[in-house]
Formats: sequence, structure tokens, C-alpha cells
Amino acid sequence: MRSKLLFVLLLLGSSALAQPDSPLTRLLAERRVLTQRYAEANAQRHSLFGLNNKPSKKDLQEVVDALQGIVNKDEEIVAVLNQTAQQAQTTATTLQNTGRDDRNLTAQRISEFQNDLLNAQQREKQAAERQRALAADLAEAQQGQRGRDALILGLALACVGLFFWRRRR
Repeated sequence: MRSKLLFVLLLLGSSALAQPDSPLTRLLAERRVLTQRYAEANAQRHSLFGLNNKPSKKDLQEVVDALQGIVNKDEEIVAVLNQTAQQAQTTATTLQNTGRDDRNLTAQRISEFQNDLLNAQQREKQAAERQRALAADLAEAQQGQRGRDALILGLALACVGLFFWRRRR
């Protein structure tokens, strides 16, 4: 368990090194110092009269104090890791919500553009139908104008013919 914790701490510590202001970097450095202190305390052998190369009570108390310091530091590191994990979870949730909102907004805008396109196509069809109707009305009016013009020309010729016919008589 302890080796797994150290492995995780080393992995996180290496990523934290990229962020020099990170509290995790400071905590890992302090833990490193405490670990060195433990190693030094564990290596001391000040038994009474130097017999049997055994640690004294004072040596053992220093080892216990060093281990307690390491445990306390590990608790601080775990607290920072939990806080970081919580922040990462919050960030991930925020990003998911933002992504979902962006997708919804994009879908809404696409729908609006499609509706605008359909409306424009409908207006274009209506304008084309009005144009065809106006063209048909114009053709009909022009046809009627030609008929009237032909009638007027015929009547004018008849009047001229009558005028000359009356004059000869």
C-alpha cells in the first residue's frame, strides 16, 4: 500500500513539477525532507555504552516522530489531491455542461438557418408565381392592345374609304 502511495505521489509530483507554484510540489518537497530525516534517525545507534549496536529510546522516539511527520505530510498531500480531484471533477462537469450548451446552441442556430432558408425559398417561389402571373397579364393586355389597334386601323381605313367614296359622288 505504501509503495503504491509513493508511486502515485511520484507520478503526481512529476506533473506538479510543471507547476512550480502548486501546493503539491511544496508538500512533496517537505515530505522528501521528512523522509531523509527518518532515514537519518533510523540509522542512529546511541545505545547505552554503545553496546550491541541497538538504538536508544531517544533514537526510537526520533524515528517515531519522523514517521509521524511523514504520515501527517501524507495526509496533507492526500487532502490536496482530493481537492485537486474535486476541482478536476468540477471543471470536467463545467466543460460537459458548456459543451452540451454549445451543441444545443449550435443545433438551434442551424435550425434557425434552415427555417430562414425555407422561408426564403418560399418567398422566392411566391415571387416567381407573381412574376409569371404578371407576365401572363402583360401578354394578355398586349394581345388585347393589338386587337384594338387592328380594329382602330380597320375603322380608320373604312373612314378614309367612306370619305373618298363620298367625295366622288
